[in-house]
Amino acid sequence: MKAWKLELVDALRAIGGAGSLGQIYAQIKAQRPSVDGAWEATVRQTLERHSSDSDNFKGEDLFALVGRKGDGRWKLR
Repeated sequence: MKAWKLELVDALRAIGGAGSLGQIYAQIKAQRPSVDGAWEATVRQTLERHSSDSDNFKGEDLFALVGRKGDGRWKLR
């Protein structure tokens, strides 16, 4: 199983480099059909940890917000 940050990079690439959380969730579900549990929260947490746009930034700066905080749109940096 890939690390979540790599799954998110792949998902964003698959949907054209940017998208809403709904589009990202749908792509993750297509990539990992057996995903279960609180994986949506893990996706949001991973996006935030790997975005210098977030107050929760702690890792590589891979993702960027599209629009304002809270809009739920992300892109590859």
